[in-house]
Amino acid sequence: MLTIGQLAKQVGVRTSTLRFYEKEGLLTPDDHTEAGYRLYTADAAPKIRLIQRAQRLGFSLADIRPLLHAWETGNLQDDTVAKTAENRYLALEAQITALLVQQHELELFLLDLRLHKPGPGNSAFDQLLARVCADPQTQAQSHFMFDWLLEQAGCALTTSAGQRLLDQLRGQHTHIWQEDDAYYILIVSQDTAVAAALQELAQLEAHCEAHQQLIPEFSDDDEGFLFIARGENAFIYARLFLALENENRPE
Repeated sequence: MLTIGQLAKQVGVRTSTLRFYEKEGLLTPDDHTEAGYRLYTADAAPKIRLIQRAQRLGFSLADIRPLLHAWETGNLQDDTVAKTAENRYLALEAQITALLVQQHELELFLLDLRLHKPGPGNSAFDQLLARVCADPQTQAQSHFMFDWLLEQAGCALTTSAGQRLLDQLRGQHTHIWQEDDAYYILIVSQDTAVAAALQELAQLEAHCEAHQQLIPEFSDDDEGFLFIARGENAFIYARLFLALENENRPE
């Protein structure tokens, strides 16, 4: 048996942290001394490490409770556990998407600077441009989003009609930016077929049961056609259009 001080030293935390875990219902002493001091078995150490690992991944204490219970009981079939993990994964996807959008727009910004003032082609700026644009910024293909969307009940993008529309939007030059809870997706084109596909996509998604609170908007813009997605899951569209830009249109 380990005292609270011995356990804290073993896992590299303060005793106050272990008392906090106990207060939050994440850790329970296995026994007490005659004087009332807490005692723990060796099994407490991996439990604490699991809690710390989950915290580093951004799980809240409320989220950690069902995860810890599933780990202790070996029951990963609980829907609560899957939903907790999925919600955290999607939160990370939203953060990653915001960074990918900035990276994408930085590449286009640098290219526009070079096009405005062409140089000899061997300056430090050109070397930077070559490094920045060497690899496509979006590694995942759009079917990654299809796979996730398929898990959502009845998402319109996964229907044959939705995929037909997305096929028409592959390979289009795209600008994306974020304002508040919305992503603005500008496809630089004057092709009326692209406009029709975007407009139909907005109408299709407006009636999608998978995310009723997310209603995309479509409008013409001086530079092309603007697709606006608002709400908690708007990042899905930004991620999708990033991928579509790097895919070839079907022949």
